Amino acid sequence: VVATLACLRVNEVARLQVCDLWFDYLTSYGVPGFEGTCSVHINRRKNDTQRKGHYPAFGRSRDPELDVVAQLRHWMVFAGLEVHPDCAKRVRPAAACELCPPLFPLSRCAKGGVTVATRQPCSRQKASDWIRWAVKQAGGDSSRFSGISARKGGISTAIEARVDETILYLQSGHGAALPARAYMQIASPARFLETFEAFGL
Repeated sequence: VVATLACLRVNEVARLQVCDLWFDYLTSYGVPGFEGTCSVHINRRKNDTQRKGHYPAFGRSRDPELDVVAQLRHWMVFAGLEVHPDCAKRVRPAAACELCPPLFPLSRCAKGGVTVATRQPCSRQKASDWIRWAVKQAGGDSSRFSGISARKGGISTAIEARVDETILYLQSGHGAALPARAYMQIASPARFLETFEAFGL
């Protein structure tokens, strides 16, 4: 779900740390009504030559059961994942954090048969496997899917919903007019949620 909504590559999913979830980040614009949203900090993409990062955003779902932001918060509590008090990700966003755990860690069987999260991040291949597993759980034919299917699906859904290419590509990291991004000053944080809203959640 995270990979599709944020149009992520599988290696980007594998690199995510808990400190890459910037809850209520859009409230920093000073515009009310963006509480309960979340931006995902992607510290580098192959098209991000300036290393400024990208911030795909998740909004609030109309259906509480489909609220990905609430589900991410629940996942972190359930798996015992939390941002380290000395995390410097907001100060040095381009650097990997040496203190915080991965958002999607591998698990192991602990004493008493309890499954616990490790400090080891999932691999790119494991992220692809999880995407295929999720498709199968939803009743789809997982043999027709690969890791890139999430990114393709997210971008395709946004295009079909007529999200402006400038906004979509700003979020996904695509686009030919990369130099123009240095000059883009989006005044309304609502624009960053247009890709998320294309899914009708």
